[in-house]
Amino acid sequence: MRHAVVTDVHGNAPGLRAVLARAREQGVDRVLCLGDVFECLVSKRDVADHVFTRLDEVFDQDPAPAGLLDGALLVRGNQEERISALVPDRELPDWARPVLDAPLALRTDFAAYCHGHALPWREVAPDLWVPLDAEFAGRALVHGHHHRNALHVLPRTGRAWEDVESLPVRFGEPVRLAEDRRYLVNVGPVRGPAPSWAVVDEGEATVTFHRHEESA
Repeated sequence: MRHAVVTDVHGNAPGLRAVLARAREQGVDRVLCLGDVFECLVSKRDVADHVFTRLDEVFDQDPAPAGLLDGALLVRGNQEERISALVPDRELPDWARPVLDAPLALRTDFAAYCHGHALPWREVAPDLWVPLDAEFAGRALVHGHHHRNALHVLPRTGRAWEDVESLPVRFGEPVRLAEDRRYLVNVGPVRGPAPSWAVVDEGEATVTFHRHEESA
């Protein structure tokens, strides 16, 4: 099974459309989205004081990102959780519900897939956060949330950062995930000047990072 894994769209419909078009050309079996499809307009520091009056105060009423993901496997992110906490259920539009009601994680024998906001993050270096202490079944933990492309090999024993191997991300080059090792795969965001995604080939045990450039 070959998954095109996307995450952290944050309402960027043009970027998502471009990424999905490229992913389909790569012959993937299905698309898996790890959340933060929408952008909540209420910051987490203002949630407690927010009084709901209008839907467009909470998130952008553009159904395009959700529509582009019709048929995809979905996981919800922290943006979706915040929106659901702020908006009365009766006010939620039907087109947004598949994203807002998605599970927190999906699991296969090969990997665990989640957005990442609920993971135990550790700042291992200035502005470098890694879910180093996360427990997961399978060979890889595939996540988003922190907007970077990263691939880490966990040590065979312990979780000391100095024993973690950080593999270089070379876009378009498959990396084989060894059967006797465990990996943290940070997919990278769709939102941004160069939207990114990853193809996880569970049959071949590889992960390939991709990035969409306007000239590509």
